[in-house]
Amino acid sequence: MQAAHPNSSSEQPKLAPWIPRPRRYLAALFAMLMSATIFEGYDITIFHLATPEIARTFHMADPAIGLMATIVRFGGMLSFFVVILADRYGRKPIISTTVVCYTLFTLFTALSTGVKSFTIFQSTAQIFLAAEFGVAVTMISEEFPDATRGRAIAALHMVAFLGVTAAALSYAIMAESRWGWRGMYLLGIAPLVMVAFLRRRLRETARFSALERARAAASLPRPGFWTSIRNSLAPFAGPYRSRLLVMAGLWNSIGLIGGPTVTYFSLYARRDHHWKSHQVAAAIILAYAMGTVGSLLSGFLMDRLGRKFTTSFFYLMSGAAMYVLFTSDRYGAILAGEVVTMFAYQAARTATSALSTELFPTSIRATGYSLCVQVIGQICWMLSPVVIGLLSGPLGGLGNAASFFAAGPLLGVAIVLWFVPETRGKTLEELSPSAAETPPAKSAPIAPA
Repeated sequence: MQAAHPNSSSEQPKLAPWIPRPRRYLAALFAMLMSATIFEGYDITIFHLATPEIARTFHMADPAIGLMATIVRFGGMLSFFVVILADRYGRKPIISTTVVCYTLFTLFTALSTGVKSFTIFQSTAQIFLAAEFGVAVTMISEEFPDATRGRAIAALHMVAFLGVTAAALSYAIMAESRWGWRGMYLLGIAPLVMVAFLRRRLRETARFSALERARAAASLPRPGFWTSIRNSLAPFAGPYRSRLLVMAGLWNSIGLIGGPTVTYFSLYARRDHHWKSHQVAAAIILAYAMGTVGSLLSGFLMDRLGRKFTTSFFYLMSGAAMYVLFTSDRYGAILAGEVVTMFAYQAARTATSALSTELFPTSIRATGYSLCVQVIGQICWMLSPVVIGLLSGPLGGLGNAASFFAAGPLLGVAIVLWFVPETRGKTLEELSPSAAETPPAKSAPIAPA
């Protein structure tokens, strides 16, 4: 990979060498940040499981379900405008604020009176949930040593299983009760309040603190808010443009697995194949349990065999498994398809997430991650549910429409093999030599490893 050289401008602050945090603090940091993934797992599983109940409550057909899922996902894309503030004000204050806002809109979601209010509240909740996850991954990437960074990010993804299990168990109880899907949202409020309290012990990341000290020493003020907005688009024109577009392409390709599976599995199983609610709940628990194993295996393989091999392998597996899922009629085949799809999908997300934080410098790491992961990288995830909903009638069923999207990861494999550099064992400063401050003006293309 051709690296861009730092700008020689006198306005460029020089960072002191990064000093690793003590292991004790890293363990505490991980414990405080893992709630971001747990609640992501809990929230997405509610929608994964309760789609039939939500559709029945609001009298929705397939196209309306797809449109609702698309709008809700769009909220996650808007999280970009929250995440970029982490490059201005720091990681700690932003992640402390997001959990409070997410709690509030989760409560509003449970109390929604119609499909419009549900969609608006849940979409807004996704803004802060996605922002929290993006900043959490950034903090893990900046604080953990290079040799264990991949495994730490994988572990952060793995704990989502705790949220998934909690959602699945509550679904088995709530689905048939008078509380229904609303009760599942209400159950998450108390833990969220506790997390907001515990996060007061978080420290700012060492790398961002060093950047702030360098700015102060060079008498460089933080950019204003609107300047930050304009600067957030700098990766499109600067030396990290190619990296941004490459990573966004990867996230879009794997999003063609996540969008259809998360949105439609429960509906496909319950309505089209007459599964019971406890069967769907058990399938989700098993699938995400294997997804946790997939994340663990992905972290191990990333640090042993490299990012390129790991990403390509799990992309191919996820596409093949999703095709089996949506083209099968037998209970065993559908169950196996869901389980293997989640195993490979979570492993693929873990590998892609690691790459997304490694290929941007400290000064724009949160912004770069959010742009490629949560904005332009979410377009296919966002649009696939509504497209499937519209195609389900003409193509003769939900499964037929969803199965076409199983080809998405093939594009991702091509991108990985031709354009993504190998980052295993390299420091963040080696991967982005201009991490001392603002990226240089001239663009340097991303080259094959």
